[in-house]
Amino acid sequence: MRHLGGRPLTVAGGLLLGLLLAAVLLALNVMGVHVDERPPPRAATTTRPGTPLTGNQPELTRALLSRTDLGDRFTPAPTPPAPSRTPDATEPAPEPSVPDAPVPRAERCRTLFDAPWELVPTGHELTDQATTDLNPSGGTGGSAPALPLLPRLRQTLSRFADDGAAAAYDAIRTSVADCRTFETTLEDGTLATVSLHELEVASGGADGAYAVRITAVGGDRVLTGYLAVGRVGQMLSVLRTVGPEGTVDSGDADPTLDLAVDKMELIEDLIDSD
Repeated sequence: MRHLGGRPLTVAGGLLLGLLLAAVLLALNVMGVHVDERPPPRAATTTRPGTPLTGNQPELTRALLSRTDLGDRFTPAPTPPAPSRTPDATEPAPEPSVPDAPVPRAERCRTLFDAPWELVPTGHELTDQATTDLNPSGGTGGSAPALPLLPRLRQTLSRFADDGAAAAYDAIRTSVADCRTFETTLEDGTLATVSLHELEVASGGADGAYAVRITAVGGDRVLTGYLAVGRVGQMLSVLRTVGPEGTVDSGDADPTLDLAVDKMELIEDLIDSD
């Protein structure tokens, strides 16, 4: 009997090893866990009713005015963070608000001048809010000088789950009627007398459109600007700008508000069609 040499044994061993490896790979392929390459679904975002957000709804963010809308007069500045209303677990729960308690006129007038979008009566559910600042072209965005030195157009767009938009719109108009002339403190601490004069604006397709010219006289300075408010369904847009006399044209209130209303109408139609 002939004995197999070393080379035939090596070849046979290699073939056997190859067959074993192929069998192992086949078994792993059959028994292994299938990997789904699709991205996992996003977890649903839950928020406490009434908690203000900053443009978490893409549709609301797209309804904000942009540099494209206003031309080269303004450039968008970074969006400021929304205030957090999530209570600390270690803090006691806040006392329930009293809807019928009147807000002092001086406080209401100051809010009307500084942050009119905060004039929302209690008991209304704010579901989303987006804010943008637009500084004059050539400004440096978030590092822009303070308000008395450089005009800044701020737009706050809010959406409500109920009739809060109508309530806020009426609250602003009522406050204007009660704050035709009042005193307030500017950002640099200067005491100023503020006067409000109603402007004529076209309502277009809005459920409400209103604007006033702002004049603030303090020390040796005069500041001018405007406040323009538009409502479309459950959405409310508040536009406010003030700057040194001659830097803000109150005549811009009408076309700027008209642009804001047009964008809100498009977004409202989009949301209603979903």
